[in-house]
Amino acid sequence: MSAIETTGHTAALMYLLDARRSTRRLIPATFPPDFAADLHAALRRVPSAFNAQPWRVVALRERNEAFWDLIVETLGSRLDGDRRDRYFQRAENMRYGGMTLLIFEDAARATPQDGLSASEARDQAAQSIGMAQFALWLTITAHGLTTSLQHWHALIEDVALAFAGLPAAAFRLIAFMPIGASGEQPAPRWETDGGFTREHVGALAD
Repeated sequence: MSAIETTGHTAALMYLLDARRSTRRLIPATFPPDFAADLHAALRRVPSAFNAQPWRVVALRERNEAFWDLIVETLGSRLDGDRRDRYFQRAENMRYGGMTLLIFEDAARATPQDGLSASEARDQAAQSIGMAQFALWLTITAHGLTTSLQHWHALIEDVALAFAGLPAAAFRLIAFMPIGASGEQPAPRWETDGGFTREHVGALAD
């Protein structure tokens, strides 16, 4: 790879990292014909311990509206008061983008290997799924679309599993990602140090 190509790829990656935002107010989007294929291709390239790929991602498009109708019904039956009102508003803001990704942990692919304990295997699976989610997010951003990562598993895991046709004994809901066009101005990015410490190896040679 030439230096020019390397520079271009680095700039493209930094652009996507900067453009990625958590958008919680979506409007209907037009999805490119290759969008689902690109999401699949991104997942195939995500590293995971033992190449286990301990996730199952279900992309809802034709059934997206039915899924959100079910979520609103579930929230109404399980919450009350101000909390119910808040979740109703969140659902109203996110449901109209046009697609939702349901991200599950596949227990059969997250089992201990090579002498690992169950706890160690779970940690490795969680790290792999985190990278998978970020790969999906950058792919979504590259297509000019937006999303956020939502963790409602305590409220909707059972209904999400049933809707996706997955057995509760073998899968666990990790998160979901509603996708669409942005219906809000993204918030300014927080300035942080990035949690990065740079060590100058050359200084140790003296």
